[in-house]
Amino acid sequence: MKTLTWTLLLLIVVSGCSSSKIIPTQWASSDFNAEQINTLLVYANTEDKALQVDFENMVATALTNKGVTMYKMHDEFPDIEYKENPSQEEIKEFVADCKAKGIYNVLLASQKAVKVDTVRKHTLHNYMNSLQPLKLGYTGSENLEYDKKELTSYTIEAAVYDIAKTAEDKPIATTTLVAKNPKSKDKVKEQFLEAIIALFESN
Repeated sequence: MKTLTWTLLLLIVVSGCSSSKIIPTQWASSDFNAEQINTLLVYANTEDKALQVDFENMVATALTNKGVTMYKMHDEFPDIEYKENPSQEEIKEFVADCKAKGIYNVLLASQKAVKVDTVRKHTLHNYMNSLQPLKLGYTGSENLEYDKKELTSYTIEAAVYDIAKTAEDKPIATTTLVAKNPKSKDKVKEQFLEAIIALFESN
């Protein structure tokens, strides 16, 4: 499991020439039926306790309005501490504790990947640098200098698990966002929440 941090929740969706953008995708197996999910535990998998509480409260409020009885990890299991890679025994114990409370569906939010690329900027300098006089034969570009920047992409995922049916550690549905060059924390929280709600409206 990967950590979900505030760095992840920094995205602004704008039009025009900005490189900041969000790419949402959804997937659902044949076992996923949002209308049949009556209870759900939301778990923000992060070492940041304040972020965990804020995110779980936000999702719980939104899905409660959709008729789902919500449980929050920080309320139901306050003594469970964050671990990036819990053991199989710890996972089995957690699943057993959920079932004992009558909880059979879990929504796990986590950061799945971070990628940093170095790319050319869209600048007049780069454009002019790419222009070459008309020549016959090979024209090398190894000596040209270009303005460059780092482009950071974050992949966030909210995955739904049916612990009553699924014997393997596989979700029955996911909503994934790829955030490129994030700038606005509040905007990405809004977009991530909308994507989660959309997953439960997709059936």
